[in-house]
Amino acid sequence: MNPDASFATEFLKHYLKNGMGAMSKSDVDSLVMHLLDIYTVEHGRPLGSYPNQVTSERLRTPLSKIRRLRYEAGLKYGGRPEDEAKRRFALHLSKAGLEFDKTDKLVTKIVFVVEDILAKNWIQGQIKEYGGVFDNSFNTEIIKIEPDLFFQLLRTLLADEEIDAFESKYKALVKKNKKDEIIAEFKLLVSSFAKGAAKAGGSLAVKTLLQLPPIGA
Repeated sequence: MNPDASFATEFLKHYLKNGMGAMSKSDVDSLVMHLLDIYTVEHGRPLGSYPNQVTSERLRTPLSKIRRLRYEAGLKYGGRPEDEAKRRFALHLSKAGLEFDKTDKLVTKIVFVVEDILAKNWIQGQIKEYGGVFDNSFNTEIIKIEPDLFFQLLRTLLADEEIDAFESKYKALVKKNKKDEIIAEFKLLVSSFAKGAAKAGGSLAVKTLLQLPPIGA
């Protein structure tokens, strides 16, 4: 397979859909962002798996523009926006953390840092649908939700039996007495689970075929 041909074919499919010149510059930019995230690799990882800030530096493009283009790309070119949001949410799972009460013995919230607008909006929409409340009062990219609601969200990604197994391990883990031990083991547990969730949601690595040119080239 010729990676350049794959990129070009996908681009032309969208660009010529309504005739030459029908797409606005903004739409062309968001399409190129979509294709770069899918088809390009940086240090062995798909560009789409990198944070907005890193991508901004790599593409020498303002952070606000990268954030906007990725959001628009997800809405217009990533298939059903809901499916794309789920896939992007799955990519954030490995970075989930825990928040404890004042005694440092009881886990009160699962904490995410979600900078992707499409994924964040989907998560917040799901939380509202389940009647939950999300807390991002200190940072709009941080979402804190109760553990029970966290597992409800996960059930939108994977089969119930997989979530049941994960939830069972989580409940056994949080019964331990040492906070540091709980945090360390949760990171291992959620990281392992996230790999399966990301694969189920559609892995970017499948189409990672192009290498970005060196900066300044």
